[in-house]
Amino acid sequence: MKIDPFIFRAYDIRGIFGETLTSEIMAKIGFVIGKDNLQKEFVVGNDIRKSGKELADNLIKGLKAGGAKVVYSGTNAFGETLFAGWKLKKYASLFLTGSHLPPEWNGLKLYYGDGEPFTEQEIMNIRDKVIELDSEKINELPTDEIEQINIRKEYFAFLISKFPKLKNNKLKIVLDCGNGSMCLTAPELLKEIGFDVVELYCDVDPEFPNRESQPTFESTKVLRKKVVEENADFGMAFDGDGDRCLIIDEKGNMIGSNETGIVLGKYILKNSEDKKIVIATVSCSMRLENEINALGGEVIRTPVGHTHIILNCKKHNGVFGMETSGHMVMPEYFLFDDALLIPLKLTEIILEKNKKISEIISELTFYPFEEFAFECSDEKKFKVLENLKNNLKEYNPCLMDGLKISFDDGWILIRVSNTSPIIRLSVEATTKEKLDELKEKFSRILNEEIEK
Repeated sequence: MKIDPFIFRAYDIRGIFGETLTSEIMAKIGFVIGKDNLQKEFVVGNDIRKSGKELADNLIKGLKAGGAKVVYSGTNAFGETLFAGWKLKKYASLFLTGSHLPPEWNGLKLYYGDGEPFTEQEIMNIRDKVIELDSEKINELPTDEIEQINIRKEYFAFLISKFPKLKNNKLKIVLDCGNGSMCLTAPELLKEIGFDVVELYCDVDPEFPNRESQPTFESTKVLRKKVVEENADFGMAFDGDGDRCLIIDEKGNMIGSNETGIVLGKYILKNSEDKKIVIATVSCSMRLENEINALGGEVIRTPVGHTHIILNCKKHNGVFGMETSGHMVMPEYFLFDDALLIPLKLTEIILEKNKKISEIISELTFYPFEEFAFECSDEKKFKVLENLKNNLKEYNPCLMDGLKISFDDGWILIRVSNTSPIIRLSVEATTKEKLDELKEKFSRILNEEIEK
């Protein structure tokens, strides 16, 4: 079959199983990676999707055929497989997941053993070599038994040891795993730490029957109601593989990633003696500079994507990294973006301040912020962006990642999604009136360009 180059994205590999992503293609991906890394050791794991185990088996066979060494961490959450690669000092950790996408999707996230992700260029190099193999057959794949490991006990012990203040905290939480991979780790770990856990959608179901695997305001409707009904201290909703977590306060209000990130960033910065750098993507709130600079810290902006915040946390010795989609990085633990750290760190703050989440959030200065997704095919979306860059030159836009135009009282960002056929428009302003003005104007401009 002809390999679709669009499955190779800036941060990972994604496609529809049986259509753009098959077991044969995954074996070729493994073969290319293995051939480039002879005798190096990999950890491979997969999320709970129906196609996960089959794709993992073929990835492993391809890796071994190419000359790499492999251990299989099983079906689990993202953080557990990445922890295995980090703890066991493997060369790289490869995780089969469709992340927040619908059930028919799957893909591959690629990280080095220390938690640093493969760059876009490295993924494109793999793409080019896999496409060269398109018309070829790989030599017969190994059929010997795959070595399997189980590191969950060590993973839990590590997290518990890093948050000793949380032991027997007795906070009541509502845990929404969305029937995804976090069902396998979050309920058990949080109960072991001492939370009073009310479970919601904590049974594995690869069809995601109760809500989409993407936690959003709409998809957490039941969770938000449940938090209030249970008189819980807060709620949390994980995405399908467990690298993002959305927080609900005790009043049933969704806390945006900007707010969660600013609270975490300020707390971590205050408790850091010498490290003063916070990493944030261009789409994060302009409030961040106000809060971090007031503490003697510095914000370094990067393009959108967990790859960029992790790479820059490593490069600049950052204490914290964040992006608006919900990825958070806390290098004091490890570089990779395990979402379990978010509620654990937030609980540490709640206990230290002896305040409700809503009270902690109310201490922040708020600016109106909204983000919108406009459907646009993978084949067309980059052309639309290039046209907008030419048409909007008069605004002297920042082109670090997409097109960002700053005003005295707000900004807009138009950027192409690297993982979906979408162009996003983000808008922030000091007043609701200014936000509505910017939203209306640039939504119209973007729509007109897409429809050409």
